[in-house]
Amino acid sequence: MVTVHDPMADVERALAAQVGWNWVDDHLVYACEMLSRLRAGGIAALEPYPTSILMDDQETCFGEGSGVWAAFRSPELPPPPPPPIAPPVIAAVTPTTPVFVPPRGSSRRDIQRARTAANAAAFNARQRSEQMAVQMVRAAAEAARVANAAAAAARSQAMQPRWIPEPSGRITVTNRRIHLTNQYRSSPIPLTALEHIELTQPDRLRIRFTEAATSHYLELATPWAAPAFLVASQARFPHHPQLISGSWLPHGFEERCHIAGKACPRVR
Repeated sequence: MVTVHDPMADVERALAAQVGWNWVDDHLVYACEMLSRLRAGGIAALEPYPTSILMDDQETCFGEGSGVWAAFRSPELPPPPPPPIAPPVIAAVTPTTPVFVPPRGSSRRDIQRARTAANAAAFNARQRSEQMAVQMVRAAAEAARVANAAAAAARSQAMQPRWIPEPSGRITVTNRRIHLTNQYRSSPIPLTALEHIELTQPDRLRIRFTEAATSHYLELATPWAAPAFLVASQARFPHHPQLISGSWLPHGFEERCHIAGKACPRVR
């Protein structure tokens, strides 16, 4: 049976340090062995791997281990919208009308002239006060408009789709599904439901699938990413560019295996 060993079990430590060998590389060696067997005898050539999930009689597990995943979607619960900011009502300050007291001995003409000047000054003061109030109301309304627009933009941004991580758990790969299990859910993803798969890094797998007429986009972070990619691609995407070209395997990986003392079958 093909098993995954301690990454340092059969590696010269000094040599491994030169190439930065780690547990991801050990799983890549396992994936190379899987692909070699897949090409030689198909899915039936793979040995079963121990698993903790319930399977039917026609299902075989080929890998299981810890992992985390994230879904590319909008938040489930939108944040409550903030109350709109209303512009304040600013009352114009009306200056008091001056009380004109003519000096003694003033003629009627002087009194009339002085009263006219006082009334004109009061009128001008009222005009300035009203103009200032109008300007303040306009400025307050513009500030409220900007604040409301900023709040609406922030709410819209908060609802934009993004990678939302879920609690870590276990990822199981079988000949029929990729199964995700954590403390909140147990989710089988049938290989027949896959619409897209891509190995973005040696330990990162992105998949898109449809469930209940809804498309889902997940990124799985697990050392079992490469084996999962190979099993799913062989079953669902036999002409996948990464599978055909061998680009799923990091450049120079075979040479690193040779330096570290690891036996790796040639798969590209």
